[in-house]
Amino acid sequence: MRANLNLFFLAVFLAAAWIGWGWPDIAKIMPVYVAAIPGLLLVLVQLYRDATQWDRRQSEGSGGIEMDEVYDVKLDKKVELRRTITFFAWFIGGALGIWLLGIVVSLPILIFLYALVEGREKWTTSLIMTACTYGLLWGLFEYMLETRWPAGILFG
Repeated sequence: MRANLNLFFLAVFLAAAWIGWGWPDIAKIMPVYVAAIPGLLLVLVQLYRDATQWDRRQSEGSGGIEMDEVYDVKLDKKVELRRTITFFAWFIGGALGIWLLGIVVSLPILIFLYALVEGREKWTTSLIMTACTYGLLWGLFEYMLETRWPAGILFG
C-alpha cells in the first residue's frame, strides 16, 4: 500500500515539475521550485528506502528504541470536557473575529490573546508574536505579493 502511495506522489510531483517547467520564472517559483522539486526528491529518497529496506537494516543491529510508542493516558471526564470546550471556544472566537474584523486585524489579536491566556507568555513575548504575525500578514501578503485580504463585515 505504501509503495502505491509513493508512486502516486512520484507521478504528481513529476507532472507538476513537467507542466510548470515552461512557465515564466516568477510563476514557477512556488509550484516548481518550492513544491514539486523538493517533493520529488523526498519521494525518490522514500522509494530508495523502501527498495533497500533501509529502515529494517538500521533498526536490527542498532539497539535503538522504537519511536512509535503508544501511551494509554486516561483523563478525567471533566478535564476532557474543559479542554474540548476551551479548544472550540478559541476556534469559534477566531472564526467570528475574522468574519467581523477581517484576518489582518483579527489574527494578530487572536495570537496575542492565545499566547497571553493559554500559553501564559509574558506581555513582551505576546506582543512580539503579534507584531510578527501582523508583519507576515501585511508585509508579505499585502505589501510584497499584493494580495488583499477581505475586510471583515464591520469594516466592509
